[in-house]
Amino acid sequence: MKRIFGILLVVAFAVTVAGVAFGRTLEEEKTAVRDYLSVLDGKIVKARQAGQTAKVKSLQADKAGTLRRWEKLQAEMTVTPVVVPPPAAPAPRPAAKPPVVATPGLFGLGWNTDVSLGYLAGKSLVTGRGDLILDDPLGLGSIVGLSSKAVNYRLGLAGFSGNDQHDRAMKGIAVCFDGVLNLPADMLGGVESYVGGGLNYTVYRSGSYGGQIFAGLKGDIGLGSKSFVELAYGAVRSNGSTPLHSAKGVGITVGQTIVL
Repeated sequence: MKRIFGILLVVAFAVTVAGVAFGRTLEEEKTAVRDYLSVLDGKIVKARQAGQTAKVKSLQADKAGTLRRWEKLQAEMTVTPVVVPPPAAPAPRPAAKPPVVATPGLFGLGWNTDVSLGYLAGKSLVTGRGDLILDDPLGLGSIVGLSSKAVNYRLGLAGFSGNDQHDRAMKGIAVCFDGVLNLPADMLGGVESYVGGGLNYTVYRSGSYGGQIFAGLKGDIGLGSKSFVELAYGAVRSNGSTPLHSAKGVGITVGQTIVL
């Protein structure tokens, strides 16, 4: 009977230890071990009084083992947990500065213009011209299989001075309007080219009509924008005196594009 009682005590202690694995608190464990040690102390006293030396030694060994297990369990349960600091918040990014958009052109207007000088061969007629270059709002270039920006227009003023067909002095200022078709660069091995034609009307030295057709090349030669050279056939007229002054023939023009 005593043996069975001892087995029950051991089983009770095992259940107590198992309870730790299932979430028993440290205070509960202390209470259970204290109660078990009290039971063992009572049995040791009774065994001594009865002169059961062997039993006393067995109970004392059981008590010592219980104390060792309790100390080990207490050390495991009181280990200071490692506190993992929360990740540091990322430093705030500096506010992105809006990109500085360069204003195109000399005066920030973004207007495409060109200036040119020309010479009408054989007539000693020198011309100077300034134009505003206008985009084509109709996209006519796409009609002939080119880009929608292949066509543009030139509207400007041209001054001329020299000799007419009869070697008489003539001069004047004309309003000019041209249509320009920019050809694909691969037509001339990567060189940009264009053709076009237009009308002029002399507004200084009396009004008379003239016209011009031309073909040209353009490219960057290091002047900051594109330069061009044109070969043209044209005519200008003025009524400075009677008969009408007129000069026509083949001419050459060189010029420079400028963004205002």
